[in-house]
Amino acid sequence: MNRLLTVKQVSETTGWRESTVRAKILRRAIPYYKLGRSVRVSESDLLEMLERARVPAREQRHGR
Repeated sequence: MNRLLTVKQVSETTGWRESTVRAKILRRAIPYYKLGRSVRVSESDLLEMLERARVPAREQRHGR
């Protein structure tokens, strides 16, 4: 079973403020589940989103 995270847990995982997480949810930048009045984010969805945002390091250049 995929773990569902609270806004607070997403905030702790990413280092974003809770208000930033809520804003991203409102803009639908983060997929989420609405369970009654509760909002939950799938841990795998969050990790996938973070992986897509990853910028790889540049290769070392010799001679500079």
